[in-house]
Amino acid sequence: VGLAMQAQTLVNYEKDLGTFTGYGTTVVSSSVKINLNTKSVGGIEFPNSYFSEGQLGENYATVTCEGGFKAGDEVQIAGAYNNSDEKVSAVDVFTVAEDGSYTVLFATQQFVNGKTSEDDPEVESFVLDEDVDVLYIGRNGKTKTFVTTFKVIRGEETPEEPEPEPEVGEGVVLDAAQVVKYAGEEYVDKFGFLEFVGKCSADAVNIQENKVSVPAIKFEGSYKSDNALNVYAVATPNVEGGFKAGDVVSLAGVFSNSDDSKQASIVLFTIKDPTTLEEGSNPANVLYQTADFINGRTSPDEPVVETYTLEEDAETLCVGRQGNTATYLTTFTVVRGGDEPEVIPSSIQLVTPAGNNATSYNLAGQQVTASYRGIVIVDGKKVVRK
Repeated sequence: VGLAMQAQTLVNYEKDLGTFTGYGTTVVSSSVKINLNTKSVGGIEFPNSYFSEGQLGENYATVTCEGGFKAGDEVQIAGAYNNSDEKVSAVDVFTVAEDGSYTVLFATQQFVNGKTSEDDPEVESFVLDEDVDVLYIGRNGKTKTFVTTFKVIRGEETPEEPEPEPEVGEGVVLDAAQVVKYAGEEYVDKFGFLEFVGKCSADAVNIQENKVSVPAIKFEGSYKSDNALNVYAVATPNVEGGFKAGDVVSLAGVFSNSDDSKQASIVLFTIKDPTTLEEGSNPANVLYQTADFINGRTSPDEPVVETYTLEEDAETLCVGRQGNTATYLTTFTVVRGGDEPEVIPSSIQLVTPAGNNATSYNLAGQQVTASYRGIVIVDGKKVVRK
């Protein structure tokens, strides 16, 4: 808003600018004597209080203007009462919610007694903290009260600060929840890429006894049906070269169902080369399956995060539902592991006992002799002794 707009008067009771409406016993067009009862001025008359025992009554006035009021607008208010026994008198400026509750924005000081004071009513002001459509004025005192000045002046509009671009955590090569949350934003690619197959979609779910909404991937069906892939999401990292052995995958999720006996979990898998599949063989190479998810409708807890470390490189990773109810994946992140992941290589070499003179260990890490048969670790590699 330019400098000329900053001084724009939206409401001025004395100049009949804005719309003032009285309710209950309130009289919008009234007058009161001030300056030792010698001068009559216009005022909004409040014979009664706007509240009783903490409940909103009907004795108040509303103030409106075209376009409503904005955060930063300045409200100026002054008033008087006229009584020989020095009773106290003031007003509140407030808003009213749809449920009838009210929130006081500003409470004036005690007004001057026009019958005993030679002073003009003292003008007070406050600045609106938020946009409002309607301002309410009501008496907060023990005698008939008059508002003689009520102005609203447009304040300088505070430019909206753009939300800071979300940062990717150190080492994160995929964060599915952020991909879902910021879908359509220019910077979403920095969190990785998702492709949805079948009845799988970006969504949100309520957790913590249905109170808190969080972004999620929704799976309406199982990841495979009749041994064929069915409903799943395909994840690609935000770096070239795909996922690497040693990368740490974090998974968590919920279901939300009034039937607490339902079951839902997530399977992490890669897709096998269809050209090498035998008829009826499983097209998914399952890497990990989570424990059953909690029911976000009945549990106050956060979804439980589980982790899995990749044992081999993968161009893409897939996730799908294993269960009998709609399932929501709320955490699916992959953090880059070290250059030398602490995992046993997945390749298995066939060797003869005679060719293995190096120190050998079984899968439990115990040293074994050359006569040991089965899978052993030799020089950091898995081998099979027959």
